Amino acid sequence: MKKTLIALTVAAMTATAAQAAVVYESDDTKVALGGRVDVMVGKFNKDERGDLRNNESRVEIQVEQKISEGFKALAYWRLRFNGLNGQSNADRWDTGSSFNSPTTNKLWAGFQHDDIGRLTFGKQDTNVDSLQMNDRAYIFGGNNNLTTGGDKVVSFRSLDYAFANNQHIGFGLDYLFGDANKADNAEYKYGYSGILFYRGDFNGLGVRFNAGASHDKYEKQASTSAAGAEKTAWRLASEFSYGPAKFGAEYGQSRFKNQGETTAKGYYIEVAGKYQVLDNSSIYVAWERNQVRGESAQTYGNDFTFLTEVHYPLAVTKGQKLTENVIIAGVDYELNKNVVLYTEYAHSRVKGNGSVNATDLNNNTFKDNKFGVGARIYF
Repeated sequence: MKKTLIALTVAAMTATAAQAAVVYESDDTKVALGGRVDVMVGKFNKDERGDLRNNESRVEIQVEQKISEGFKALAYWRLRFNGLNGQSNADRWDTGSSFNSPTTNKLWAGFQHDDIGRLTFGKQDTNVDSLQMNDRAYIFGGNNNLTTGGDKVVSFRSLDYAFANNQHIGFGLDYLFGDANKADNAEYKYGYSGILFYRGDFNGLGVRFNAGASHDKYEKQASTSAAGAEKTAWRLASEFSYGPAKFGAEYGQSRFKNQGETTAKGYYIEVAGKYQVLDNSSIYVAWERNQVRGESAQTYGNDFTFLTEVHYPLAVTKGQKLTENVIIAGVDYELNKNVVLYTEYAHSRVKGNGSVNATDLNNNTFKDNKFGVGARIYF
């Protein structure tokens, strides 16, 4: 059976990989330096004035060490900047100065065999991070409800196997180690995730399907024998492409439990399209719907919404429902392969059917508009 390896090099596993430059090469060792600088100006919340922010700028170092023919060791390090409340993946939401405080965002090592796949260990994305295919936004997109990464992750990505003419299938598995301190019931205990990838080409019609799931477990309360908190989630995603057009839809569900009782359920939808107007310019639109329903008397708060999650902590109790609809539209323009200009707009409408803390919706609707203009320069 013919086999091909997706992301044959470390470079293919990162967003800025194609621009990485080899800065050292000797015998069987190769070191590449790359990254991007992304700065944007915009209005990111209705209660804020216009602002200038860093949008996930990064510096990356990628290392390959050949062990034998078709077998190599890999290492990867990514530096990012200010996060929100210590979250290194949220620097663009920092209302202070998002250009400060360099932080290690990714750091992992592993092995890759051309006939088997890739096995990596460290602070990294999980395979299910790539399940969401239709988020093409630079700033405001994304509602992946699976666990997309962790500080201590073991990850395996298989080869993509060709099982029919122009059709391939592959899979990925992840295990997330918990916090070393198990005395605190709030500590993360363990997690795992898995994903199946499919891609095919039918006379110019490109088809892709992803299906994945994740599970997270937290320590039980030290004072009782009740089970700790859990999150179980799954998601399906599709994408169809023909010529300059791409269209896709995704659906996912999450279930949150505590002390053995389901506290809330989440439902996530995304429908999106992209059209390549020129060789160097495209337009994209998306609709996202995020909903959480309270299933028990326990109040539950989590990042179950998208645009509101950073600014407005939300919670629902038994019988309550929180629904968010998001419309996103944007345009990008490449001055060359390393310089991209973009502008993006998002409208969020959140409605609750009960008392929701922080926003206090009380059956009212909360609306927010966000927009930004940015420049992304790869190196």
